Amino acid sequence: MTHYRLYYAPGACSLATHIVLEEIRRAGLADYASTRLVLPSGDQKKPEFLAINPRGHVPVLSYRLEGVEGVLTENLAILKFLLQQHPEARLLPSAPADEARAWEWLSWLATDVHSFAFMMVFYPARFAESLAAQAEVEAKGRALLTQHWVDLESRLPAEGFALGAFSAVDAMLIVFYRWAKRYGFTPQSHYPRWAALSERTLARESVQAVFNDERINLTDALPPRPTHLFQIGVTP
Repeated sequence: MTHYRLYYAPGACSLATHIVLEEIRRAGLADYASTRLVLPSGDQKKPEFLAINPRGHVPVLSYRLEGVEGVLTENLAILKFLLQQHPEARLLPSAPADEARAWEWLSWLATDVHSFAFMMVFYPARFAESLAAQAEVEAKGRALLTQHWVDLESRLPAEGFALGAFSAVDAMLIVFYRWAKRYGFTPQSHYPRWAALSERTLARESVQAVFNDERINLTDALPPRPTHLFQIGVTP
C-alpha cells in the first residue's frame, strides 16, 4: 500500500491536504503519518526540516510509491498528485469540465485569496516599514478579502457542497472559513451559504478526525500579534 508522510502546521493551508489524506485513508486506498510543525516556535526553520524543504514552508509530502520515494512541496502540487494517484477517493468531479471547475476554485483560493490578500493581513510588515503604512496594507488586504467573500458566497450552492459531492474544494474552503472567523470577518453572520457548507464539511468524520489531530476548531482564538505590529479595526 502507498505510504505518505505529511508535514503540516496546525490550521495552516496544509489542513486541506491533511483532510484529503484522511479521506484517502478512510477509503482504504493508502496510509499516511503526519509530522506537526509549530510555526511560532520556529519548527519550520530548524535544520532537520530545512533539509526536507529549504523554503521552510508547509505542507510537505513525502511518499513511497511502488518502490520509488520522493518529496513534494506546494499545496496545489501535493493536492494534484494525491488526487491523481487516488481517483477512487472521488475527491474531484469525473467530468473534464467539472474537474477544471474544481481547479479553478483551488487556484483562485491559493493565489488571489491566500498568497495575495491574506498575506497583506497576516504580514503587513513584509510590504511596508512604518506602522502607518502597515495599517494601509492591512486595510487594503481586508477590503480585498471582503470582495472575495462576496464573490465566494455568490458561487456556492444553497445546499450540498461546492461542486455537488464533497471534494478537495470543500477541504480548502473550510481552511479559509476558519481564517476568516479568526480575523474577525464573522462569515457565520454575513455569508450563510459558506457557513452552512462549512458546517456540513465539519460534520464529516474525516474532517473531525483531522481537526482533533491538529488540535484546532472553528472558534479558537487568534494568537497575539507581535508587539511591533497591530491589528486595525475589523469590518466584516
